[in-house]
Amino acid sequence: MRLTPYRLALLVAFFPVLFYWLGGRAGRIRLADICVVGICLWSSLSFSVVHGFGAMYETIGIFWVETLGAYLLGRCYIRTPETFHAIVRLLFRLSLVMIPFTIYEMITAEDLILTLFSKIGPTYHDNPMEPRLGFDRVQGPFPHQIHFGVFFLCLSGVVYYVLGYGLRWTRRVGQMLVVAFVGATSLSSGPLVALMAQLNVIIWDGMMTSVRQRWHIFAALAAVGFVVVDFLSNRTPFHVVVEYLALNKETAYNRIRIWQFGTDNIFAYPLFGNGFNDWMRPYWMSDSVDMFWIIGAMRHGIPVWILWFMLFFSIFLAVAYRQGLSERVGWYRTGYVITLFGLFMAGWTVHYWDVTYAFFMFLLGAGVWFLDWEGEEDSGVPAVSKPTELVYTRFPKGGTALTTSARLDPAKAVKKGGAERLPKGAPRSLRQEAAQRARP
Repeated sequence: MRLTPYRLALLVAFFPVLFYWLGGRAGRIRLADICVVGICLWSSLSFSVVHGFGAMYETIGIFWVETLGAYLLGRCYIRTPETFHAIVRLLFRLSLVMIPFTIYEMITAEDLILTLFSKIGPTYHDNPMEPRLGFDRVQGPFPHQIHFGVFFLCLSGVVYYVLGYGLRWTRRVGQMLVVAFVGATSLSSGPLVALMAQLNVIIWDGMMTSVRQRWHIFAALAAVGFVVVDFLSNRTPFHVVVEYLALNKETAYNRIRIWQFGTDNIFAYPLFGNGFNDWMRPYWMSDSVDMFWIIGAMRHGIPVWILWFMLFFSIFLAVAYRQGLSERVGWYRTGYVITLFGLFMAGWTVHYWDVTYAFFMFLLGAGVWFLDWEGEEDSGVPAVSKPTELVYTRFPKGGTALTTSARLDPAKAVKKGGAERLPKGAPRSLRQEAAQRARP
């Protein structure tokens, strides 16, 4: 069994977060939680049916840790705007730390991080790839260049809206460009598609911020654009996007073939999938399946395929349509949804595995708190736990006799016609005292 640092961390946290969740301390059980458990159960069953439980128990165990464990880690321990902001800030600081290593690897083609850590113990293998645009493709501390790009480029949305809340536009853009630069050095088409998807949504939001129905308009325009391209072109819209956006058209068109032959395999083994067995394809195609949104169905069957989409959209749509959030939490919500949108788009050209898969599951769980949050914006303390006592003075300035806390409505007591008018619900003693002072 390969125990990398992130797997050790998940193993240590697995049972604490499981009991935390089962104990109801992370809010009520939601549809997304059920979907994650369903994915783990059906995948375990399919592994046992296809390969036998005796040969797969270690794989099944680590699958539960990386899937349910990573999800519950975000689900249970990110429950407030402050903790959500803290994790985004940490990830942004990691991108700052990566800048010198990234530039060095781009120029010299040497992965300095893997070289340094190989002196301590086993690391990922250096994955040499053909340079693009005259630069080496940065791999960093990840098993593949694509994963490096996905990890940092998907942060564009949350960095812009979470760290950028309350800052000037130039500061928000500057922070976002930092993570965009670091991730773009992977020079991978899939992660760059995720970046462009996020940038388009951010620009649209900025241009149409005064339009309440801007997201419905955005979705309608996207659907119309799809239909128009499909009608005017002799190729599918996906083929058109591939031709104009891909850095390497050969690998991009390979994604189309993966979709064609991958879905054929799904319907050939619809119930339990084909496990880790070789999948049906032309002899000249690689066995790599660079498409996250179909590989689960190829391995475990259509039930898991359905559960994956239910999991993603039960979080994405529920958070997107959450009402009653404060301005700050609303900004955080926008950044989170845009980041998920980028990961959704990248998942059609990239397979999430190893640490990137665990990070994806962590991010899914890290957004459920938006659905449970009922607290106030500034303090992080739920509104129901704030004091409601009346604060007053006998000798006010400017003619106002009483001052009340923001918890009473109306918020201020004022003088009108020589008598003090107290807010509804004021204590009886204060009403009597005000009445005495109003007498001539």
